[in-house]
Amino acid sequence: MSEEYGKEVCKILDNIWSQLSEMLVELINRKIEIPHAIKVALDGAKVLIILCKYHPKLAFDVSPSMLDSVQGFCVGCCGADLVSRVICELRTAQDLLTLKAVSVFGEEYVKMWQRKLDELWRQVGYEYTQLMKVDRV
Repeated sequence: MSEEYGKEVCKILDNIWSQLSEMLVELINRKIEIPHAIKVALDGAKVLIILCKYHPKLAFDVSPSMLDSVQGFCVGCCGADLVSRVICELRTAQDLLTLKAVSVFGEEYVKMWQRKLDELWRQVGYEYTQLMKVDRV
């Protein structure tokens, strides 16, 4: 795995986590009941993002049991692929937050928020593709 691309993917995933966390805080500040699954997914993602950011060579060098020991919504889904597990956790949190946010903030506000996230997800896709190309060489 290319350490450079690995670090970039991890950095972008951390930015996505930050955007999702900001939306969560906005909902909490409005006294909206938050599904436990959102918190579990975000907490699990953060633990794995920290591992990814500071040990990028581990992104493909962990065992499935190591990843599954981190609590999250996507336990057991991704084998030993750390990046895929983080993506699963963040996508789950985003979907659940979107459902809550539309009813609280309205569709237009949520669309604006989603556009920011869509740009970050496109960056993840590009960097992850580059990572896989370098890894095959």
